[in-house]
Amino acid sequence: MTDTAETRKARLSRSGMTDLVALEFNDLSFEEREGIYEDLHAVSRPKGESPMEISDSIASLKKALANMKSKSAFNTAQFLNPEYFDESFFLMFLRSAKFDTKKAAQTIADHFKHKLELFGPEVLGRDIRYEDLDDETKQALGTGAVQIPRCRDAAGRAILIFSHSHFSYKNADCQIRAVWYMLMCALKDPETQRNGLIYISFNLNHSSKNLNLDLVLKSASFQRSMPRKVMGFHFCYNSDLLRPILSTLQGISGMSTRQRLRTFMDIVYSLKTYGIPLHALPIDTNGSFKCSEIFEYIAHRIEEEEQQTRHLGDKIMHPLSTDVLLGRGWHQLQHRGNCMLAKIIDAHRETYKVARKMDKANLNRQIVQLVQESGGRFLERSKLPQGGWVEACDDIARDKVSKSFRTLIKRRSHLNHWKQYQSNDIEIEW
Repeated sequence: MTDTAETRKARLSRSGMTDLVALEFNDLSFEEREGIYEDLHAVSRPKGESPMEISDSIASLKKALANMKSKSAFNTAQFLNPEYFDESFFLMFLRSAKFDTKKAAQTIADHFKHKLELFGPEVLGRDIRYEDLDDETKQALGTGAVQIPRCRDAAGRAILIFSHSHFSYKNADCQIRAVWYMLMCALKDPETQRNGLIYISFNLNHSSKNLNLDLVLKSASFQRSMPRKVMGFHFCYNSDLLRPILSTLQGISGMSTRQRLRTFMDIVYSLKTYGIPLHALPIDTNGSFKCSEIFEYIAHRIEEEEQQTRHLGDKIMHPLSTDVLLGRGWHQLQHRGNCMLAKIIDAHRETYKVARKMDKANLNRQIVQLVQESGGRFLERSKLPQGGWVEACDDIARDKVSKSFRTLIKRRSHLNHWKQYQSNDIEIEW
């Protein structure tokens, strides 16, 4: 009679469960056992990506985005700088969603919604640079509370380290902007996109009273809008008072983690078993955080960003809110600089109507000068293949103002005629 798995299980008592696990484990193939070991220690390798799969997935993702309704921030960013949305951009979000195109499309929509709320409309269509951060966010970044070591873990994944005891910020948004900047810098690397990220959160000698609940909730919301593939999360703490906080974080993040209360050195050597090199941790044997690497990292990022800016030359990749965009379309009408110009023109409309030709030319010149003195530029689409915007000459800018006057006066005239028509009693003969 054949000894099946069912008969073996029936003969085993409760005390023999270990033997049952061993028997089942031995029945697995070598590849299956290796997969279990990799999942246990979060060191699974990414699957290969064929060019055909990438091409089809990007096309499907664009289609999913086109069918979405709530994506106004994404639409604005795409209008302002369509060149930003190249293959590498879409591939970053696809990798984070494991090529689930619907999930990637929703993440993109949420990403630009949060980006607009955190940084404003001027940087929607490009990467956030260090110079875009306000002083409070730069200060939060300089505390070293968020760091990305240069080395990776044994599986080639980037490591993002948090130290809650070093968080210093004016409000929760400042710290979130700092995390956004660091995280997106790391995610521009294709290797990080493919292999994923490991989060390490240090909460040493830290009580639950010091945790900012507003920051925890906002962080959980914005993290879901980031194109990151989190392969592991290590929440390191040495106080039993933080157990309820960890349970709350598990519920918010949806991650299943194992809780262990250990001393500092136990924590450090436990991380080593997960392939995380000890020299990657910006922390000494006393549990004190080191900030020297974060200053080097920021200086390196500033230098890289300045080189990228110089490479653009006179090409403008993203207009400012004070700029006036030439051309027709809904996005031009809704742009803040165009709206300000419309208000200026409306304020001088009656003067323009009765002015002589020479006076009208002078008025056009004065308005162009007023926009420029306010920090605005008159921009038109670049005709080069690289795209972007270029600053229009003063003659084209004055022509834009003149056409805006004529258009406004014509519309006002039609509106007055319509109001007069509505107010009159008209008899219709059949």
